[in-house]
Amino acid sequence: MKHINNILVASELNKESYEALAYGITLGLMYDAKVSCIHVVKDSPIDVIKETLHIGSAKYGDAIKEAKQESQNLLSHIIDVIAKELGVGEVDVDLRIVSGPLSQSIMNHAEKIDADVVIIGTESGSRFSRTAHTNLALNMIELEKANVLLIPSGYRLERIEQFGGFINFEIEEVDFIHKMINHAKKTDNGVKFIHVVEPRGNLERAKGLLKSFEQLFAEEMAEYGVKFIIETGELSDVVNGLEEKHGIDLMIIRAYKRHWDMYTSSSTFADTVIQSIKSPLMVWKTTRKVKRNILQEKLKNV
Repeated sequence: MKHINNILVASELNKESYEALAYGITLGLMYDAKVSCIHVVKDSPIDVIKETLHIGSAKYGDAIKEAKQESQNLLSHIIDVIAKELGVGEVDVDLRIVSGPLSQSIMNHAEKIDADVVIIGTESGSRFSRTAHTNLALNMIELEKANVLLIPSGYRLERIEQFGGFINFEIEEVDFIHKMINHAKKTDNGVKFIHVVEPRGNLERAKGLLKSFEQLFAEEMAEYGVKFIIETGELSDVVNGLEEKHGIDLMIIRAYKRHWDMYTSSSTFADTVIQSIKSPLMVWKTTRKVKRNILQEKLKNV
């Protein structure tokens, strides 16, 4: 993740999306970043059938056009309401109303505008795959076209004072750690890197790796207050207490869904994190270049 210059908020015109948009606008004000918002108008099966079978006088294209205009008007009003809530008068948000496949449309636009992060609201404390809304977030993540920031329902951003990141003490995470350190320089606190050891995990091995990483990043720890922390216990309890125990406003994980289990001995890491976390979670896009470097590093050790 580089400096945040370009933010895209995905809106489904629901409560979670309202909160995500408020977060995105606030984040944009904090970073002096451009904020865009996209809403995808879903095709109406009835209109598609009418258009296909030439039933009725109304054209399918007209129905989509009307739905887009209604969405544009509603989002414009929502943005005005959020601006008043934040006490900033007016905010400039670039609205994009499109039709097509939901997750593909959102992430294709994110790639087109080179968004540093795509923000979407999720249901706090619920199973990640419970609803179509949270399935959308998962689909967006799996497309791997931009960083995806999940905002739990009910969370309101005031400022980001403490960044946190999950790590597994792997050599390929060194670049990720450096980028996190540089990004956290915008705050008064050094980033906290969390490694989770569950009850049946190898705590002694983790402690040995912790010492190695502390030696590797000794200068950064001294100069920027970087911390490497081992948390033990059930993953749900650890994740649930991140904000209260460590004051973390934003947790970041480097890998995508199929890799999430590498950060703990649990194979249900992703589900447990989403069910339990009470603060925003960013899933950091792994680029093809990074993937190639990781593969090459692994091949050296074969």
